[in-house]
Amino acid sequence: MSKKTDSRYVYFSGSEETVIRADETKKLTVTKAFKKKKLKKTALNLVSLVLIVSILVSSLFLGKRGIERFLVLRQEEKRHEEASLPSDVIEKLDNMTDEQKWEYLYKKYPDLINVKFPARILVDYALYYAQNPQTVGYIKIDGTKIDSPVVQADNNKYYLNHDFYGKATSYGAIYASYKNSFQPFDRNTLLYGHNMHDGSRFADLLNYKNLEYFKKHPIIQFDSLYEKNYWKICAVVITNGSTESDNGYFFDFTFNHCSDLCYEEYIGELEKRKLYETGVDVLPTDRLLTLCTCTYEYDDARLLVIARMVRKGENPVVDTAFADYKSTPVKYPDSYYDNPNSNPYKNDKKFYLY
Repeated sequence: MSKKTDSRYVYFSGSEETVIRADETKKLTVTKAFKKKKLKKTALNLVSLVLIVSILVSSLFLGKRGIERFLVLRQEEKRHEEASLPSDVIEKLDNMTDEQKWEYLYKKYPDLINVKFPARILVDYALYYAQNPQTVGYIKIDGTKIDSPVVQADNNKYYLNHDFYGKATSYGAIYASYKNSFQPFDRNTLLYGHNMHDGSRFADLLNYKNLEYFKKHPIIQFDSLYEKNYWKICAVVITNGSTESDNGYFFDFTFNHCSDLCYEEYIGELEKRKLYETGVDVLPTDRLLTLCTCTYEYDDARLLVIARMVRKGENPVVDTAFADYKSTPVKYPDSYYDNPNSNPYKNDKKFYLY
């Protein structure tokens, strides 16, 4: 009988084929499972490697930041202490004439003899000026970390990434706009400082978004090298830092002088833009101090804490009983809104300096 007609062969042949195919399928399944397991293991290894690298990079970054913080803030604190006159020296100076003060200072700090000081500089800041002749004043807000000398370069970029002593650092320094002069103060004096995550520089300014915080810290002390002054906070504003973040418009808070009428209009703009009522009035004859730092409500946002100089003969205390939230909407840039059409001031006249 031929193989073709032998049913047993046909049965056997089919069974053999089935067995062979089953065996091959089993091998293929095992191979695929092995490859899949291998790929999974490789993927896990890659993920682990990425995580390890990320942790190392983060650790290095944090380590670098920690080192920078130590090198900048700790050393800066030490040098600031050296540049601050001791309390016993201040007590002695209080009872002296200006001539006697300088005579005493030169005896106590002989190195100062070689420093060329500007006329009428206060002895209080002589040591700071000796360390950096770009010193223009000193700012302090009681109950905050803001307690620092203020410097000024011939541009607004240098002290963005250099500290008071000229060392390169992401902390920068607290510095005045290159436009400002201090004999006498301009109509608007502008000070910049970074909002650092560790709470240094101008980070504490962000607390002024809260009305209750303002009530506890309504006064700024900012002295030039030539006179001491207190300033009453009159407005806290969130605005944009450039034209790019507000459809080509920039609310210009960076001026130092403008016309009388322009200045009155600017004061009116602050009334619309301030986050809450401080109870502190502003007259066209007042001089303003504007503190500026970054905030993060939207891209390129800036927080402004604006104060006016305490007037001659005025009580320097702020009666915070008059501070309250506004009954009218706050004027923000278009960038503040997801839909600019929802801006209640979308048809408001734009303020420009003139």
